[in-house]
Amino acid sequence: MARFHVIHMIFCLLLLQAHAQSLRLTDPSGSTAVSLSGNTYSVSAGKRMILEPSMLDVKAHRVSRQYVSGNSRVYEIDSLLEFRLFKDGCAFRYKVPGNWTIQQELTSFVIPAASRVWFFERNSDWKLKSYAGWWTHTAVDSLPVISPTGPIQGKPLVIQLADKSYMVITEAALYNYSGMRLEAVGNRTVRVNFTEKSFDVQGGQYTPWRVILHAADLNSLVNNGVIAALNPSPDKTLFKDLSYIQPGKAVWSWITRKEHYMQPSEEKRFIDAAAQLQFNYTLLDDGWETAWPDKWEQLKEICTYAAARKVKVWIWKDSKWLREPKQRDAFLDSVVRFGAVGVKTDFMNSEAKELVDFEIGFLKACAARKLMVNFHGCHAPTGESVTYPNEMTREGIRGMELNIMKEPIPAWHNAALPFTRFLVGHGDYTPGFFSNKGPTTYTHQLALMYLFNSPFQCMAENPVTIVNDPLYAPVIPLLQTLPVTWDETIVLPGSEIGSLAAFAKRKGKVWYVAVINGTAQPKELVLRFDFLKRGKQYKALIITDGEHGFKQQEEGIHGTKKYILPATGGLVLQIKEKS
Repeated sequence: MARFHVIHMIFCLLLLQAHAQSLRLTDPSGSTAVSLSGNTYSVSAGKRMILEPSMLDVKAHRVSRQYVSGNSRVYEIDSLLEFRLFKDGCAFRYKVPGNWTIQQELTSFVIPAASRVWFFERNSDWKLKSYAGWWTHTAVDSLPVISPTGPIQGKPLVIQLADKSYMVITEAALYNYSGMRLEAVGNRTVRVNFTEKSFDVQGGQYTPWRVILHAADLNSLVNNGVIAALNPSPDKTLFKDLSYIQPGKAVWSWITRKEHYMQPSEEKRFIDAAAQLQFNYTLLDDGWETAWPDKWEQLKEICTYAAARKVKVWIWKDSKWLREPKQRDAFLDSVVRFGAVGVKTDFMNSEAKELVDFEIGFLKACAARKLMVNFHGCHAPTGESVTYPNEMTREGIRGMELNIMKEPIPAWHNAALPFTRFLVGHGDYTPGFFSNKGPTTYTHQLALMYLFNSPFQCMAENPVTIVNDPLYAPVIPLLQTLPVTWDETIVLPGSEIGSLAAFAKRKGKVWYVAVINGTAQPKELVLRFDFLKRGKQYKALIITDGEHGFKQQEEGIHGTKKYILPATGGLVLQIKEKS
């Protein structure tokens, strides 16, 4: 295998005799434009340049082919570079012409002046292993020095430009490659960076997409569909049968574990409570293999007990025992044989190519056995669940697990997540930790279960506590009907990253409004119900923060309504048509 110091050298050697020229690319609507000149590119949204001249890893000479694909236009350039432009973003990728060892990529992104950059922070090397950092922000000029662990940031970077519009730099379709990180190198520039010093790739494949999204407002930002569109459709043979892929709600004993943790009688109590709450799953986490003398027979008994109550079982497994394919396959065969329907695997702790390959191989192996997957200790998603729909969720997020590690999640982090980490896909945050809510309120925790998207929505709170404690009586009807996938999502006026997250979400004919206050002061919010159908009458079940828990009321909905959210508080409305 040939070895070159940088991938830039690989491509440029093939093009030395060609003559560079300026090129202008646009999406079908004319909303997004890319200007190319030699090995530089820039991106505009309308009349605004949102990405200043930045470096490519090849020189662009001529468009060899262009065509419309769905709502995008694709440009093939010199058979080595491909751009795809949408009305709300663009993406590009390189074609690898031969078998190479990649050591560096020179692709860069130059962010306009006077921008603020949202990024996740954690003062340890776990920051880029697990992507579990606080979402905070800084001026673009400070990006090279703001982090105590160094100038390398994970994806996405969410940028608020000087005119208050938004741009996102991220990645899509991460397959057969190392994950992209972003190194701040000064002059408002971030450059592609990799976890490992080198990795091997095969000729003829494409790199992942380097993605630039843009949006005039938060609603457009949250509803951007570019990342999903950049991922291939599922393999029709591997996913001929999709019936086993069933989004749902899960209970979970690990985070509230006490002296009876993982005893079969205790897990059955969780299953009974799950059934009462109309939850679909229970998750048996770390310890199930060591707590039971005959783990597989005990798992079978648990699965049988759960099935009689219309609850299904997921199990946890450290990924280090699944890296070798034969060992992985033997384990998965046993999972199927004894009745579980999904596997949560943990501790990849890297987006190096080796671990990316493991994750994709694991998805394929699980799909072959009709098993669903939850990844933990991993990077943020890049659209993998489009191609492998048995991926129900993944971590790559700082979630409620930190509350039991004496690092309680602050409200401002939660109020940033819908506009930062969740832009790139689902997240297993495990919301609803009412008994260990940190510096938030009960209704704040409830609202998270509606705000944070996860087709496998795993609740942190002990369900036995919920069904037995009168404190939770007002919200049990909401938990019983909680959707985990949505038909429509609207970001409501007043939302601001890190300060206030206010969403209206529809499932079928029912609307839900979920709001959280990310600040330590009360906030006034005026809700306008113009998302509801005109000419219809509506009633709402409203949950607010009471003095010692939840406050519930019902009232008709029309026009506008003013609410005062307490410091770090929340608000949830379930809105239905009057019969």
